[in-house]
Amino acid sequence: MRTIMRTLAIFYIVYLAIVVLVITPALNFLPSRIVQQTFGRQLHTEMVLFNPFTLALEVRQAELPELGGERFFAVDKAVVNLSLESLWAEGWVLDEVKVQGLYVHVIRLPEDKFNFSDMISDEPDEPAAEDTGGGIPGLTIHDFDFQSQTIIITDESRETPYSTHWDGLAIRVLDLSTVLEEGRPYSIDVYGEAGGSLHWKGEISVPNAYSKGHLVLKNLDLTTGWRFAEPWVQFELKNGRLNAEARYQLDWNDAFTYGLTDARLNLSAIDIAPKTTVELRDTALELQGFTIGGVTVDSKAQHATIDSVTVDGLALAGWSEGARVSLAELFAVKTSADPAGQEEEEPKPTAQEEDSDSGWTAEIKTTRLQNSSLRWRSEFTDPPVLEVAPFEATVDDVTWPLSGDSPLSLNIVANQQAKIAIDGVLALANGDGSIGYKLEGLPLIWFNPNLPTALKAQLTGGQVQVDGEVALAGYAPTTVHLSGAVTDFSGKMEEEETSLTSWDSVRWEVLEINLEQHSVAMKKLSIHKFSGRIHIAEDGSINAQNIWREEVGERAAEIAEDLSLDKPWTVSIPGIFITDSAVDFMDQSLPINFRTVIGDLNGEVLGIATEPGTVATVDIKGSVDGYAPVALKGSAQAFSTPPALDLSLTFDGVDLALLTPYSSTYAGYAIDRGLLTLHLQYALQNNQLVGDNRVLIDQLKLGDKVDSDQAADIPLKLGLALLTDANGVIDLQVPVSGNVDDPQFNVGSVIFKAFVNILTKAVTAPFSLLANLVGSEEDLQRMTFASGSAQLDEASKAKLGQLTSALTQRPELTVVLTGRLNIPADRESLQKVTLQEQLVAGGLPPEELDSKGPAWEKAIGARYESLPASSGQSADLSSHEMYQQVAQNIEVSDTRMMDLAQQRAVAVKGYLVNEAQLPADRAVVEKADLDDKANMFSGVELGMEN
Repeated sequence: MRTIMRTLAIFYIVYLAIVVLVITPALNFLPSRIVQQTFGRQLHTEMVLFNPFTLALEVRQAELPELGGERFFAVDKAVVNLSLESLWAEGWVLDEVKVQGLYVHVIRLPEDKFNFSDMISDEPDEPAAEDTGGGIPGLTIHDFDFQSQTIIITDESRETPYSTHWDGLAIRVLDLSTVLEEGRPYSIDVYGEAGGSLHWKGEISVPNAYSKGHLVLKNLDLTTGWRFAEPWVQFELKNGRLNAEARYQLDWNDAFTYGLTDARLNLSAIDIAPKTTVELRDTALELQGFTIGGVTVDSKAQHATIDSVTVDGLALAGWSEGARVSLAELFAVKTSADPAGQEEEEPKPTAQEEDSDSGWTAEIKTTRLQNSSLRWRSEFTDPPVLEVAPFEATVDDVTWPLSGDSPLSLNIVANQQAKIAIDGVLALANGDGSIGYKLEGLPLIWFNPNLPTALKAQLTGGQVQVDGEVALAGYAPTTVHLSGAVTDFSGKMEEEETSLTSWDSVRWEVLEINLEQHSVAMKKLSIHKFSGRIHIAEDGSINAQNIWREEVGERAAEIAEDLSLDKPWTVSIPGIFITDSAVDFMDQSLPINFRTVIGDLNGEVLGIATEPGTVATVDIKGSVDGYAPVALKGSAQAFSTPPALDLSLTFDGVDLALLTPYSSTYAGYAIDRGLLTLHLQYALQNNQLVGDNRVLIDQLKLGDKVDSDQAADIPLKLGLALLTDANGVIDLQVPVSGNVDDPQFNVGSVIFKAFVNILTKAVTAPFSLLANLVGSEEDLQRMTFASGSAQLDEASKAKLGQLTSALTQRPELTVVLTGRLNIPADRESLQKVTLQEQLVAGGLPPEELDSKGPAWEKAIGARYESLPASSGQSADLSSHEMYQQVAQNIEVSDTRMMDLAQQRAVAVKGYLVNEAQLPADRAVVEKADLDDKANMFSGVELGMEN
């Protein structure tokens, strides 16, 4: 026994001596030499110790610099402690593996070199030994403790070098083993260069092939990652923090499975701006927080759940100019290209890869955007910059594969004016759903830049309010329900100062549009304080016609020809109500500009519908220039085939002096005074328009004559005088008719033509009009006399009595009396009268003139014999024949003939004035003219003047 103990003591002393005298010096000398000889580098160590009692190898203050002497690798202390348990335990057992104060600086150099490339053999790797199936070697480390001082990563191969470092990396594992089945605890801690940290704590079992634990990333600085990606991005990340944590479980025993619970990811204080503000000015992104919370992932069940996704305090700023969108350019990524200059095409996934994700399901319970804003500049709005704040939205219950209904909402306010709210439910799988929306205070002038360039008008005011709901099928609207209004609206044409149209409010209640059934129904439409402007320019064009440029009108006609609808639309509007509205009419095509306002318009249009047989009723009242009442009343079937209507339009007491621009242009006279009342009644049946119009003109007084090449060529004053009764009133019935299918048909021109026809008829046949006034069928224009006589007969006296009665009803008329002659007959009669006077003067008793006795025959024979051409022919002629020849040879002067004509005119005036009591100034005798072609009868011809 003593010998054994002595032997053991000798071995022990020898062992200690070898350790102290051989191994320890060798460990302090040989590694440096080997490194120097192999890599040409200097390995420095303060001390390398081997504890012969604990079998621990310890290295202190080791440092391996680069070839140039720069610091590359250093460690304060490294310990490996072999346990005696290795003698009986399965596999190797280490009591302790410890690294303290590790410093590593890895540098990537150009040409894919590293600062440690000289330590790596350039020879190709030998083929790996075949797996003998021995499994994982047995190894147990009771205490694994790894602590670094700094780990630096630098990339100098880039145009802009990149560098980052991690501090205080600490990994601690107790009883790390490939043999022990029970899980062992571990922890990992590391700190980023800007103070962020990683804390990883859990347990791991290598034999049972599982690990579980808790991972926490806290306040990680994202600018470090941006500096790495900086060459490939267009933006600068000025600030940004990442926080994340999760409980996880891994199992790789049979098949690799994993799971996450209580996982959470948060990005905060994000501040992104363009690298160059010159090209991408007014573009930025700020984010107070982006949080994904309540994440659960189960690879066995192939299901992931996210309780919430929250975007908080997002502030976006950007713009669009033509095809450029600043945010798209800000986040554009520069991709690397192959030597040929073409980007490498990503390989298409195989069928197996496409199916690898099949079976996974996921759900996001709620997604929320809150406390956010958007500042956007574009050419599509005026003002060009829109400030949207707040900008809030939510989407709930989103699943994958898409299924079920997802409630959603949106609330935004633009420029502190327009408010938009959306709230509804949408099935993301098929696009079915119902969305409610509310819009308040949206200024229409914002959208002037979106108006077609061919529209020669712009909006100058107006706000939209809408509240409704839209039903969707396949993401396409099927029905729309809405109520709303456009208030304070105004619009004007280019280069005009006044509004083309405006209104205080146009409100619609319960508008229902069914896009599938092609139906439109509205409960009520209210128009308040509408003001329309109809302006006829100097060239005769109407402002409303000039809103669209000519080329657009041609294109619209082409589109209309090409447009076809599978199903006609039906329309139903039970009531349109108009209050306090007006139409401003101005005509500058006249030599004198005309303007009037039809205001105080109030009324209703009821029962508008496309349903066959539906009759709409119209009842609208107003006034012209605030004093002359206007009324439109009746019914219409605008959607019938053919359309039908029965409407009456009434103007009462319109001041005719206001119409001087029209009377001057088309009648050649100004109007000093007068009142106009119109009762227009129109009926349309089978495209045939029939109008029964009544025109009342009271106390009309024409003014000065005006030269106009458009004036009607009629004696207007006479015509009006013929139509004006004793009370100063013109009362006309103006019937009109026409076929509206005739392209030349125009209601206005038809009425004007009918009125001109009445005037023309009155002027060309005035005495027919006068005869109608007294119910006479006589010709009151001509009074007949016996040949050679100036005495009125009873028939003419009766006609003059009728004429006087008619003239009493037309006090503005003056009768012009012109004596007329039947020259042969009147001359013959005057010759006979002269012969009779000569016979009496020659001593023939007057009674012989009537009896024509022997004394008369003797006197005639004597006179006949005295004729130069008689030549004793009296024996062959009768007394009557001799009488005719004697009379024919008596000369009657033109003066005597004229006197006869004048005597006849005087006789007619005398009767009118003395017997019929017509004022003398209303009957004027006009001098007769023997050469007048009107001398075709014996009598007096009456004319008219005023």
